[in-house]
This record gives sequence, C-alpha cells and structure tokens, in this order.
Amino acid sequence: MDHLSRDERRRRRSQRTLLVIDQVEDLVHYVIAALLVGIAAVVLYRTIGDFVGRGHVYAVRITGAINGVLFVIIVLELLRTVLAHFETSELQLQPFIIIGVISAVRHILTIGARLTLQGEGSTEAFQHAQIELGVEAAVVLGLTIALILIRGSERRGT
Repeated sequence: MDHLSRDERRRRRSQRTLLVIDQVEDLVHYVIAALLVGIAAVVLYRTIGDFVGRGHVYAVRITGAINGVLFVIIVLELLRTVLAHFETSELQLQPFIIIGVISAVRHILTIGARLTLQGEGSTEAFQHAQIELGVEAAVVLGLTIALILIRGSERRGT
C-alpha cells in the first residue's frame, strides 16, 4: 500500500510540474505575440513615414514601402503561427511555407527594383542578379507546390 501512495505522489508531482511548464510556455508565447505586434507596428509606422517623406526618389520610396509592407506581412504570419499554438499544440507548417513564399517574392522584388534603379551595371553583376532571380523563382515554385500538396493531403484527411 505504501508503494502505491509513493507512486501516486510521484505522478501528482509530475503532473504539477508539467502544468507549470505548460503555463510558462503559454506565457512565453504571449510575450512573443506582443513583441511581434510591436515589431509590425513599428515597421509599418516607419514604412509609412519613409514613403510620405521627401528624402528619396519616388521609385526608391515605392520600393521601400513594398518591402516594408511585405516584411509586416511576414511578421503577421509569424504571429498567426504563434497564436495557432493556443488552438493546437501541433507545429503549423503552412504558415512557414507562406512566409517562405512571401520572403522569396520580397527578395525578387528587391532585386528587380535594384536593377531598375541602378541599371544593369557590369555584365557579371547582371548575370549574378539573373541567377538570384532564377533561384528565388525556383524557391517560390517549390514552396508553392509544397503548399498545394499539404493542403491537398489535409483535405483528404491524411
């Protein structure tokens, strides 16, 4: 009988420890969510300020605004992933794939803007930019295919 009560005490102690760990994990997720909201707000505020400011050429301001907005979208997708933790403790793969697609598109736009604003430059620099564009396009294609496959498997329930 004494042996069972000792096992029962261990089990209860273990359950309390797991509950505390779970609560600490939730607290960390809340802090991360608040930080992500703050980061998104600051970046959006600065993006708007830079866009309406007169410091740069209009094309540079447009490129910066698009880059800033896409960065905010990436941060918000990360926030969505953190918040999804509260609904289910499972790792959410789709938001990370979407973040990867947005990030690659953002890089493609940055390269395109750089080529437009600075010109093609040397042949070597232009070839390097073309390779970067090709790699980023392949990344977008691969991630999009992965997203389609994941969504298809979720519909089938597998």
